[in-house]
Amino acid sequence: MTDDRTEFEAARRAGKALHQEQRLARVKTLEAMQAEVVEVNARHDWGNGEQVQFPTAIANLHGEVSEAWEAWRKWGYAKDATREGVDYLGNPHKPEGVGSEFADIFIRLLDNCATYGIDLRAEYERKIAFNLTRPAKHGGKRA
Repeated sequence: MTDDRTEFEAARRAGKALHQEQRLARVKTLEAMQAEVVEVNARHDWGNGEQVQFPTAIANLHGEVSEAWEAWRKWGYAKDATREGVDYLGNPHKPEGVGSEFADIFIRLLDNCATYGIDLRAEYERKIAFNLTRPAKHGGKRA
């Protein structure tokens, strides 16, 4: 197993064991999370009340994916790379790390689905059902 894969597996096991009870205590539905994202965005006036154009929404989603890659390059799979303490204004430091960037990706995805009227749960069910019918390594690509 490569060092990256070993590090990934260790982080995955630690994350599962560490927060099992906390995760179960605060399970939210996909719809509740989406509503929360929409409400937070409206409260902060992100988007200025205007619908983000689709190319911009996709570019922003891509930006979050790139930030996850950069976080991995900097910290690996560290559960939380956030600096301790507060910044010069007394505010807590922003969450950092791959997990935080994955959360940003998910938040943007939920927001995009709300904006464009996409039922993510239904699309997930439709796509996973289709994927079950696909052969291994379909398409003949190496990666």
